[in-house]
Amino acid sequence: MNALEAAMRKRWSLPGGPAILQGAMPDWNDLRYFLAISREGTLAAASRALKVDATTVGRRLTVLEEELGTRLFDRTPGRLVLTAAGQGIRGTVEEMEASVLAVERRAGGEDARLEGVVRVTTTEAFAVNHLLPRFGVFRERHPGIEVQFLTDYGALDLARREADLAVRLTRPKEASLVARKVGEIAISLYASEGYLARRGLPDPAVGFAGHDVIGYVDAAAKWPEARWMGEVATSARVVVRCNSLLSVVAAAGAGVGLGLMPCFQGDTAPGLRRLLPPVAALKRDIWLVVHPDLQQSARVRAVMDFLSEVIQRDRPLLAGGGLASEWSGEVGSVGGADARKTPAGAVKRGKAASRARAGQARRGKARTS
Repeated sequence: MNALEAAMRKRWSLPGGPAILQGAMPDWNDLRYFLAISREGTLAAASRALKVDATTVGRRLTVLEEELGTRLFDRTPGRLVLTAAGQGIRGTVEEMEASVLAVERRAGGEDARLEGVVRVTTTEAFAVNHLLPRFGVFRERHPGIEVQFLTDYGALDLARREADLAVRLTRPKEASLVARKVGEIAISLYASEGYLARRGLPDPAVGFAGHDVIGYVDAAAKWPEARWMGEVATSARVVVRCNSLLSVVAAAGAGVGLGLMPCFQGDTAPGLRRLLPPVAALKRDIWLVVHPDLQQSARVRAVMDFLSEVIQRDRPLLAGGGLASEWSGEVGSVGGADARKTPAGAVKRGKAASRARAGQARRGKARTS
């Protein structure tokens, strides 16, 4: 019996605990299935979390219940609910899981080989628009390392080995993780050249009256961008709502309306124009996050160093530099190359059009009041 098996058996046979814990320890894989079901609530959801077939999950649960001689879940319509016996063992099984994961992390953290798999979690937009286009250099440096990008707006659990490394846009709250700030992302308002040619330049002083904006839906409705748009674009019309940043960028590029996006996307996208300086309230910090057990792993360290290098090299772009530093202080006016995109006459006509639409909106409100 190795040290891990001994520790797991010790946790399973707790003196004074429920009688169910006093027998022979079940197979750990069956207990993993039990935990997944208790967390997800259904066989289908647990199968997705474990990346196996739902029938396999159901079969392993049946084996575990027969081995323990008790029912662990009540089958209710639409959900599996823990019985008293299931609730009684869940805490112990979670402690066993923590022990297994700690052993895996420590073993992986001591691996000095520059080969193997490193799982990186970050947002899809940051991966697609910034990290992946620059990752060819890493492959040339470290051909033995396979990097898996897990793109999701939800934060995967590093302690549970759902990922090895995270690039997060908010500071992690978990005290058990090691985090380092490596940069900042500026966010501003953009529109396509075609849209501006038709509608003129928007004026925040009148709540973007006479203009269309791109709003947010579902989980994205809780983003700071949604709150800012609701507070500033008070006289604008929401013509489409999106639940992802990539959708906002696509809609703005198609001329649908005004959209908020990171400056590194808007400033480099053909046909888009920045309309305001970076919005200070929307700035994001970029954090590299890792579990301390893995930060000395050679392959994890290689990925961390490369990500830090890429982000540090592009700090001016990410922070809204260049265009922002040439801001003239006039709404919709940006100096330098960007200013040359719009002739002075077009700017004046755009502002005149915006003022006219604002006046029409005010008169319309007066007639209906």
